[in-house]
Amino acid sequence: MAENRNIILAAKSAPEEKIFLDILNADIKAVELYLSEKVLEHTDKISALCAKFPFRYAIHAPPSGCQIDKLAELTQAIHSEVVVFHNIFWEDEWPGIAEAFKKTRAKVCIENTYSVHEPVKFERRYGFGRCVDIEHLQMECCGVYEEEFIRVLKQASHIHLTGYKFGGTKWHTPIHHSLSHGKYLMNLLEKAGYSGFVVSEARVSFQTYKEFKKLAEFWQRNYLRSV
Repeated sequence: MAENRNIILAAKSAPEEKIFLDILNADIKAVELYLSEKVLEHTDKISALCAKFPFRYAIHAPPSGCQIDKLAELTQAIHSEVVVFHNIFWEDEWPGIAEAFKKTRAKVCIENTYSVHEPVKFERRYGFGRCVDIEHLQMECCGVYEEEFIRVLKQASHIHLTGYKFGGTKWHTPIHHSLSHGKYLMNLLEKAGYSGFVVSEARVSFQTYKEFKKLAEFWQRNYLRSV
């Protein structure tokens, strides 16, 4: 069996060696780094850590702002394929952000933090991509509206997925915490022809070897393909 290379499972993690080792030992191939302004002050240490591991990388920019040049420098150094931003910057700051990331290979994506339409103006003005957070989308729509979800997923460049189902309490849990719903949402991604990372965006308390291993086993049972 070999992985369907169109959809790549990624684990969410702070840049910490112990967590990276757990992800590696669980046989997960990609990581989305979740950063803070304070952590981003140490780009040399983060780059050195990432170089020790064979992962594909994405980056989640600090959600309260950061030094854009440092973030772009780190993106370049670790060959990050995606950088996710929340819509927190002023209008006159975005052109500089777009310029800073032209030097990198990364796709800059805007996450739908409060509205599925939030990324549209960035797509049109700067050519940025959509990070579709399916947990946020379900909360906005009070459930799953399959036809519209597929239309949006067709436009996605990056996906955040959790064990959340509307009306439940599993916010920011790993995908495998809702087995049938996780399979259902992954099926929607496949129907949409999505290609890219699917980040299991679990909160810190679930970033353990035991949970990463269960996540990898869930993925292996359902999303590995013969090639």
